[in-house]
Parts: sequence; structure tokens; C-alpha cells
Amino acid sequence: MNMAQTLKNYIKDRCDLDLVGIASAAALDGEPEGHRCGDLLPGAKSIIVFGRALSDGAMQAMFRAHENKKIQAQSSYAAYCDDLAPNFLLVNDCFNICNYIEQTYGAVAMPLPFNVQQSMVPDRYPGKYFADPYGQGMPLDIWKAAMAAGLGEFGWSNRFLTPEYGPRQMLCAVLTTLELESDVPYAGEKLCNPASCGICAAVCPVGAIAQPCGGCTSEKSVAGKSVEVGAIKANACAVAALGMRKEFQGRVPVPDLIMDNDPGEDALAAAFEKKPVNGLSIEHYPRYLCERCLIYCPVGGWKARFADTGFSAFKPEDYIKG
Repeated sequence: MNMAQTLKNYIKDRCDLDLVGIASAAALDGEPEGHRCGDLLPGAKSIIVFGRALSDGAMQAMFRAHENKKIQAQSSYAAYCDDLAPNFLLVNDCFNICNYIEQTYGAVAMPLPFNVQQSMVPDRYPGKYFADPYGQGMPLDIWKAAMAAGLGEFGWSNRFLTPEYGPRQMLCAVLTTLELESDVPYAGEKLCNPASCGICAAVCPVGAIAQPCGGCTSEKSVAGKSVEVGAIKANACAVAALGMRKEFQGRVPVPDLIMDNDPGEDALAAAFEKKPVNGLSIEHYPRYLCERCLIYCPVGGWKARFADTGFSAFKPEDYIKG
């Protein structure tokens, strides 16, 4: 058994993680200056990407919130899929994996921060959901590293999809000087076909995800693999996800702060400054936890996990095209 496989077994078995893949540090040489592996860790050779699947039980709580208006159910999703458990667990996992590599192999291992989309709150206005991670201050695009490491590929929604769980996992990564045999980019069956699906765009309440059509795409490329994704209106996403009006009210009542579905930066910042403070989340402001593009994505056995079990009344066939 080679070193890479030994390390993967340790991460899956001893650290109890669901996903693990390895990419060459050179796979991200095409990233902007300051965000290449060698910029962050001189002599970096490998990126180890690993992750935890989100709990099906906590996930179904969002069906109760959206479909049955049982808003209090959001607390289960918030704690165990968004704010607390996966974040804290992966922080510890990353720390332990770095220590294991350094103590076992004598290499240097750098832990990488992650999950900016759920945890970033800038001083003046809310962090853009689906924004370029580098615009949020992240050192490395972990989702691109995950594609290079063979774990999956980007979907039309711009979320990272795996064949096992669709978008319903959280990923973290370690950058190391240890030279490991790399996995190849994902080459399995295409995970997202927007021409025949488009559910993520259809269920977005503010039209933040472009409808599958010509001229409204962008591209995610790494390690010789490219995937077409939908154009994203990040400010529109923030209007719903951050509960900017009554229709996007979560567990805490919110006023109508902004009625435009695609506000400019100044309008969004002004609305955010008027948000009430509360103690129900680690950010201390009310959120909606929209997440429809994550919870209703059909990739990753969605039907068997949620529709066939009766957890969700949502019918993908009502939205899937063709």
C-alpha cells in the first residue's frame, strides 16, 4: 500500500470522514497570484481534501420549515448542517490531520480555512453567498481542489457536487510538503445536466441562479477539467439567505428591509445595517437559511433519501425539463 492510500485510510477510518481525495499542488497553479499553493506554503506538493456528509435527519428539518412552515425546525439544520457541528468538527479534523502528517512523516502541513459562504460576516455588509472565495479573503479555493482530487464537480448552481451526496457535504483541506500520488479529476457520469434539470434555478426565490440558457454561464476550470456553471447574482442570494424581508423570515421576525431582488452594494449594505440583533445564531443577526439549491438538488440519491421516505413532498419531476 502506497503512502497516499495509507493516509487516505487514516483519514477515513481513524478520523471518521466520509470523503477524501488528493490533488497535486500544481493543479492550482492557474489560480490568481497569492492564491497558488506555493504562495501559501513554499515547497507545497499536495492538497488533501476531505469532508463530512451533512446529516439526512438535520437536512429534512428544512423540508419541515419550507414545506410545512415549521420554522422552528430550522434550528436543527442551522446547528448541524450550517453553523456549528460540521464547522467545528472539520476544524478539529484539519488540526489532527496536520499533526499526524507532521509527526508521522516529518513533512509540513498547513490547515486551510473553509466554508466562507456560511460563516463570513464582513464589517459593513453581508458576505456574498457564492462569491469568489478570494474576494472573501480565503487563501485557496477548496472546491476547485476537490474537483482536481476527483471528489466531484461543480453543478449549475455553482455548488460543489459529489456523486454520493450531491451538494450536501462540507469540505476542508490540508496543504502539505509531502509528495503524494494524486487522484485524477472526476471523470464519472456527469453529475449536473442543467439542460434537462434546472431545479436549482427554478426553486431560487429571488432568481439568483441563472436559468439554463445561452449567454448566462461562467466556467470553473482546474487540472485540465472545465465545467460550465450558471451565472450567479450574489446580492440577490443574500436578500433571501440573510432574511432581508418578511417573506424570508426565519425563527426571528424581520421587517421589510429591501424589496429589490437584485440590489446594488450600497442598498444591500444600508439594509444590512438596519437588521435587528438577536442571540439565536453565532452571527447575532436573523437569517432565513434559504438553501433551496442545496436541499432540493437531485444529485446524490435525493429521491431515495428524501422523497421515497416521505420526508419531502417536493417532486423533482415537476421541475426537471425534458
